Amino acid sequence: MDSANACPRHVFIDQMLYFTGRLSRSDLVAVFGVGVATASRDIASFLSSLKDPDCVISRGREGYWSSEDYKPRFNHDPEVVLDLMTKSLVRHCVDRSNYGHDQPLTYRPLEAEVIAPITRALAAQIPVRLQYQTSGRNGLERIVVPVALFVASGFRYARVYEIDRERFITLKLTRVISSRLESNTHSISVPVDVDWTKEVILSIGAHPHHPSKESIERDLGLPHDGIKNFSVTAGFAGHLLADWRVDCSGAGFLDPVQYPFALVNRQELEGVNSLSIAPGYQVSDYCFTVVINGVEKITSSLEDSVYNSGCSDGLLCELDGVVSLDFKRTHISFDRAIGSVLEQLSDCGFNQLSVIFQK
Repeated sequence: MDSANACPRHVFIDQMLYFTGRLSRSDLVAVFGVGVATASRDIASFLSSLKDPDCVISRGREGYWSSEDYKPRFNHDPEVVLDLMTKSLVRHCVDRSNYGHDQPLTYRPLEAEVIAPITRALAAQIPVRLQYQTSGRNGLERIVVPVALFVASGFRYARVYEIDRERFITLKLTRVISSRLESNTHSISVPVDVDWTKEVILSIGAHPHHPSKESIERDLGLPHDGIKNFSVTAGFAGHLLADWRVDCSGAGFLDPVQYPFALVNRQELEGVNSLSIAPGYQVSDYCFTVVINGVEKITSSLEDSVYNSGCSDGLLCELDGVVSLDFKRTHISFDRAIGSVLEQLSDCGFNQLSVIFQK
């Protein structure tokens, strides 16, 4: 049944029973601001409308618990429920003028029957069996205990404890093909997720090469020294930096227009696993040689030109009338490393260049 025209409190009761497996009068009181008596009447009215009332059990002060085969009365949008569980948000449909622009979702719609077992397992801290899409595998099976939900870069994620491998991992909900509660749904002892409890400091400033640093500083409300510190959990740090489009290369390698902010304290964050997905964080040393065609000897004028171009990290060599520069340059990719050298030399008038790749 469509929930758009139904009683909002009945829809909420159905959501709680289906997606969390439990409900209490205090839930209705807290969310809708009604009295205890009204909440009791709403629950009684809803339960009387169920085709199978035995699928909900009253446990007195503990509230109401639904069985695993509980069938929802309404069609639910998983996005609404995930907002409710992630941020305690409840969406109400209001007849009003719309002055904005609705951005379409960037991912395929989530399915309620796939999400419900995951959220129920999260609420009860019990295992759920997933079929999960991974690279090269269609439906890798995992048995996990969900511990948190979050949103990053427009996608929904679940932080889970993988029982078989005894480790914490982050799963993208759009990649869950199917899910079901484990038949033996007993609580298990989940260890402390260090990455999700440890706080780290992210020091963020305007990108050093941005053409309008003052505008970027104003966007983030940066103080006079140009740096603002954010305290976040280690497991979420990489997702946040990707969401904010922060250049994490440590040397301003990324395009400042696309990545207007820069991570200032990159060297202090070694060992933070989630930074592997942060923009530009993965940098390496690349070795290659650039031949300066048309130049046969190394002169002091040539040395000055190369130095002034920004290629002082290159070693000038001369052999049999061929002048070249040997590089070991740190960058986020081989192409970017070579491209940065060619651009610097071209700006100084060296236009006949060739690259020799070193193995």
